[in-house]
Amino acid sequence: MGSAKDSTPERRLERELSSQQTLLDAVMNASYDGICLISPSGRFLEMNEAFQHITGLRREDWIGRTIDEMRATPGTARNSAALQVLKGSYPATTLVNAQGGELLLVTANPHFDESGELLSVILNVRNFTQLSSLKRQLERHRGEAALDELERSHLESRLRNSGLDDFVVKSPAMVELVSTAMQIADYDLTVLIEGETGVGKGVLANLIHRSSRRRGKSFIQVNCGAIPESLVESELFGYESGAFTGSAPGGKQGLFEAADGGTIFLDEIGELPKSSQAKLLQILDDKMLTRVGSASPRRLDVRVIAATNRRLRDLARVGEFRADLLYRLETIPLFIPPLRERPEDLAALIEKLVESCNREYGTERSLSAAAVELLEGCEFPGNVRELKNKIVRLILTGTGPEIDVDAVRREFERESPETQADAPSANGSMKARLEEVERRILSEASDRCSSTYEMAEQLGIDQSSVVRKMKKYGIAKRRNG
Repeated sequence: MGSAKDSTPERRLERELSSQQTLLDAVMNASYDGICLISPSGRFLEMNEAFQHITGLRREDWIGRTIDEMRATPGTARNSAALQVLKGSYPATTLVNAQGGELLLVTANPHFDESGELLSVILNVRNFTQLSSLKRQLERHRGEAALDELERSHLESRLRNSGLDDFVVKSPAMVELVSTAMQIADYDLTVLIEGETGVGKGVLANLIHRSSRRRGKSFIQVNCGAIPESLVESELFGYESGAFTGSAPGGKQGLFEAADGGTIFLDEIGELPKSSQAKLLQILDDKMLTRVGSASPRRLDVRVIAATNRRLRDLARVGEFRADLLYRLETIPLFIPPLRERPEDLAALIEKLVESCNREYGTERSLSAAAVELLEGCEFPGNVRELKNKIVRLILTGTGPEIDVDAVRREFERESPETQADAPSANGSMKARLEEVERRILSEASDRCSSTYEMAEQLGIDQSSVVRKMKKYGIAKRRNG
C-alpha cells in the first residue's frame, strides 16, 4: 500500500501531470508528421522524433535556441513559416528543400490563450516528395472505384460536342453536377447556380445553354453588380424614346430583348436592386417585358439562368432580396463545390489549363510531374480562376520548355506575407500588431469581394462585425454592403 504522503492532493496532481506529459510525448512521437513547438520569442521548445528525422535537426542541439539562429546556420532553410506567424499571428505554409534534396511542406499555426495572447507556434512538417509518391500509388488503386468510367467518358464526349471540353469532370461531385445540368438543359426551367467566386458558374451556365434546344440562339451574360443602380432597368429591360433625359432617339433594346429566343445569364443576381427584382419576377411569371417609359408589354421568349456567390436565403430573411423571386429562380438549384472539396479534379484541370494557355499564347511549355504534384497539394481560395491565373503566370514567365517545382515555389513565395511591403511590423504592442494584421486582412477582403456579406462569409465572421471593423479602420464600404 502507498504511504499517506503519496495520497496527498499535491502528489496526485504531480502524478496526473506526469501521466499527461507521458501521454503527450507518446502521441507526438507516434506521429509520422514532424511536430515542433516554438515560443512567442521564437525559441524551440519541443520537437518529436519525426521532426528530427525529416529535417535533420537534432533536439539536443536546438531546444532553447532561436529561429534566427537556425536561419543563420549554413544548410538550413531561410524561408520560415514560423517567423511569418510570429510577425502576423496568422497561419503560414512554406516549402523548403531538405539536405537530402527532398521537398518539405511546412505549416505553422498560432496557438492563443483565451485573451488572444500568443502562447506558441505549432510547426507541422511533411516530406512532400515521399507523400507525392504514395499519393500516386493510392490514386492508381482507387482509380476505377471512385468514378463510373463509362459515365464520365460519356459526359466528356458531350462536353466536347458542346465546345466546352475544358470543363473537367473527374470527381464524383462534378460528374453528378454536370449530369444534372445536361439532363435539365432542354427544359425551359429557371436555374440558380450557387458557388464561391471563381468556381466556374459562368462556364456551367454556358454548358446548359449549349446543351439545350436554344444552342443556336444568343447567350447573353450580365454581371448585375457591374451595372450602376440608376441604369439597371434601362440596360436590362430597354427604354422608349423620351423615357428620360439623354435617352437615345427611337429608344433602345435591353439585354433581355437581345437574348430573345436564347438564354440570359444573370451573374451576381444578389446585387440586383430590389426595384428591379419586381420587374424580373414579372418577366419570369408571365413572359412579358415592358420597356422603361412604355405602357405596352412585349412577349418574350428567353430562358433565365442566375448565379450568386452570396447566400440568397439569408438576404431574403433580412429583406434585402425578394423571397418570391428566390423561390422562382431556384426551380433548379445547382451548387458548384469549391476546388478544395474536389481534389480529384486538380491534376486534370491543371493539364487542361496548360493546354489552353499554350494554345492561346502560342507557347509550348509544360509542367513537370513534381510541379503538378506541388500544385495539387496547395489550396486555392480563388478556386479555378486563381489556379488559372497562376498557370498563366507560370507559362508566360517560364524560361524553358518545362516549368519545374522551383518555379512553382517562387510563384507562391511571391505572395508570401514575408515578402510583402505591408507585412506587419515586429515593433509595437501585441494589440497594435494584431490590429495592423486585422486591418490588412479586411482591406484585402474588401478588394477581393463584391460586398460585406461576401467578406463576412469568407472571413467567417458576422456581416455586422465586418461593417463595424471597416468603419474602425477607415476602409471604404462596398455598394449594397
